[in-house]
Amino acid sequence: MVKIYVDNRERESEVPKYLSEMGVVVIFKQLEVGDYILAERVVAERKSVSDLVRSVFDGRFFDQLSRLAERSERFFLLVEGDIDRVKFVTSNYRAVLSALYFSSIVSRVPVVFTEGPRHSAELLKYLASKFQESPFMLRTTKVSRSKPKDASLSEWQLFVVSSLPGVGVKTAERLLRKFGSVKGVFNASLAELASVEGISEEKASLIFRVINELYTKKRRSGDLSNYTKKS
Repeated sequence: MVKIYVDNRERESEVPKYLSEMGVVVIFKQLEVGDYILAERVVAERKSVSDLVRSVFDGRFFDQLSRLAERSERFFLLVEGDIDRVKFVTSNYRAVLSALYFSSIVSRVPVVFTEGPRHSAELLKYLASKFQESPFMLRTTKVSRSKPKDASLSEWQLFVVSSLPGVGVKTAERLLRKFGSVKGVFNASLAELASVEGISEEKASLIFRVINELYTKKRRSGDLSNYTKKS
C-alpha cells in the first residue's frame, strides 16, 4: 500500500483526488516544507505554471528552494502544465526560465515537468512506490555509528536521536527542534512522534517501542553483529 503525506494547502488541487482514485492512501498534514512527502526525506514541491511565475516574482520561489535543500535529503520541483504558457503569462518569461536553470544547476534541485494533475499524480505514485518498496535507495546521508570525535553538545544530541530506527539527520533535527532536548524526544507520546514531518504512524510506533519497552536479551542470531567488536 502506497502512502503519501500531502500538505493541507493542496486540498483544492486535483492531484490528491487522482492519487486516491489510484489507490494511494492520502494523508493531509501541515508540512514544514514541500507539498508531498513520498517517503522519509523524499519531498516534492508542486507548482502550476502560473504559480511558478508568481512565486518567482514575489520571491517565494528561492526561499522555498532554500528550505527544501535545508530540511530534506531527496527533493524535487514538479512543474505542472505547458511551460510554453510562461510566455503568455508574463512578458519577462526569461526571468522565470532563468529561475528554473538556477534551481537545477546552482541549487541542485531537480525540476520535473508534467502535463497536468493526473500526470502529476501518476508520477508521485510511481516515485513513492519505488522509494517505499526499496528503503535502501534513501541511504544517502547518514550519521556515523562511531562516536563523533571532538563533537559539540548539539552533535552528540543529533547522534543519539539519529540512532533511533528510521531517523536520519534531518528528522533528528526536526525531533530536537519540536521537543527541545533528547529527553523531550524520549518522553514524547506515540501521537506526538507521529505528528513530526517524516515520521509515519508505523515508524512512530517502532520508535516508541524501542524507547519504552523493557529490554530482554532474547534476539535472533546475528542481530547485533554490526555492533560487536572483534576480540
